[in-house]
Amino acid sequence: MRKVFTLLVIFCFLASQNFAQLGGTHNYLDTSYIAPRNLSQQQDFLNNNSNFPAKPRDMWQLGVFVGLPFVDGDGPMAVKGAGSGLGSIAWGGGISLRKAIGYVVSIRGSLAYYNMLGLDYQRNRNYNNHPFIEQNYLTSARGYIHNYHTTAIVPSVEALVSLNNIMFHNKQGRWNLYALAGYTAFAYKTKMDVVDAAGAPYPFQNIDVSLKRSDIRGQLRDMLDGDYETLALTNDRRPELGSYNLRHSFSAGAGIEYRIAKKTSLGVEYKRIQTRDDYVDGWFRQSGDLVNPVFTSEWDNIGFFSLSVNQNLGNSKKRVPPLWWMNPLEFAYSELSNPKHMKLPKVKLDDADGDGVTDQFDLEPNTPPGAPVDTHGVSKDTDGDGVPDYRDKELLTLQNCFPVDEDGVGNCPEPECCKELRESRGVPVSDCRISDLPSVQFNSGSVRLSREAQSILNSVATQLKANPPCKVKVSGHGASNKAAQQLSWDRVNAIIRYLVERQGISNSRIIFEYGTEGDPATVDLMGTTEEGPNTVPAPHPNLQKIK
Repeated sequence: MRKVFTLLVIFCFLASQNFAQLGGTHNYLDTSYIAPRNLSQQQDFLNNNSNFPAKPRDMWQLGVFVGLPFVDGDGPMAVKGAGSGLGSIAWGGGISLRKAIGYVVSIRGSLAYYNMLGLDYQRNRNYNNHPFIEQNYLTSARGYIHNYHTTAIVPSVEALVSLNNIMFHNKQGRWNLYALAGYTAFAYKTKMDVVDAAGAPYPFQNIDVSLKRSDIRGQLRDMLDGDYETLALTNDRRPELGSYNLRHSFSAGAGIEYRIAKKTSLGVEYKRIQTRDDYVDGWFRQSGDLVNPVFTSEWDNIGFFSLSVNQNLGNSKKRVPPLWWMNPLEFAYSELSNPKHMKLPKVKLDDADGDGVTDQFDLEPNTPPGAPVDTHGVSKDTDGDGVPDYRDKELLTLQNCFPVDEDGVGNCPEPECCKELRESRGVPVSDCRISDLPSVQFNSGSVRLSREAQSILNSVATQLKANPPCKVKVSGHGASNKAAQQLSWDRVNAIIRYLVERQGISNSRIIFEYGTEGDPATVDLMGTTEEGPNTVPAPHPNLQKIK
């Protein structure tokens, strides 16, 4: 018991240390953890066609445990018996393998070996109808003091129900409390030490029964030779597995697990096995006197207090910790606090003239519909000729063509070549005048914009500013696999961020396109008046290079 107590103290000390929280958090948008059979459900979730993400793959748990088994029966248990070696102390140990079915229920299979002892402290004349005990003690005045040694092979299959992993007000912590119930094939063999090495009965009459129980047992240990030579009786009087007796049993218990690292945990558990057998301790209860004995039968149950070390098995880049360490509500609460996947309605602020600048910031609140304005809501005048762009039929009038007329047209005639080309293409003055733009090249595997790329984007920004009706479609290539798709997304994102943050191009004038067929090292740019998304979620966030 001192050894068990020492192990318990060590466990409590480790559990009390101020480690960082290892609660179960997981990005349910990451497809790396989804089994192939569940990818269709995950894709529906990512596309907002379903409210439920696919369940991530989780790890198995391998456990090794040791502890103290005992028979809760008619004869008193003992931690130590006569003799020496492992057979003279009560102990048990084994291995287990556990897999989660869901966030609450898991299934565990285990195989254990129990070494159990019993040593009474009083003489009695209950011989259990055992011929050998009656032969040696029935006709003498010695009395008989019962002792036994029971070994058992204990395979079990049990369902474990976690009681505290779904938490509504905080993340899953390091502790996991669970209850268990299941089936145990309890195969046992019980022997008794009835006679000494010479085959003579022990002189139990010499035991001083006036002493304390512990002292009486000390005398008995000195007297017994610890051979346990006599096989005990069983309910049906015959062993089913050689010298072992098999009992199909019900097991139940409870335990608590403490996570000391990402893949390692310690556990304390107490389990009871209902054997439906009264002879596990080799004894059954007798009351009354020798003339009128009363025999009662009460099933012997097995108790097992154990300490375990558990290790998660699996690749942490493809599998999450076992689901009983996860709190599935954490993702829902994180979305409420910091939405990354939810479709949120756009905020609508008053904009009387519809120019895209809200009234509280609009310095020109009566701009005509469709008129391009700056960030303050003032009509743009790109060429500075005094005619706002929405009335200017010549957006870029050279200064040497000033002054201009009321339509913003300068006094320089349009070159015939340009006029003929514009008319042949049927391009009105007010439409987008740019189409093809230079492409941007990236080094292999890189998302960094080179100086040459920045120079190209500076030129593109100048053309966009000179052509307000125009938008630019930024199209990245690479659709062969997840890595190529994510790299394509990262490169398009880098270009858009440069145009918006460094060149002041409005995000609404940019169309985001990635993962198309083409040269993966090239991102194409094209002027357009089309409509399209200006932002797209990263397809594989775990592979993202720019956060």
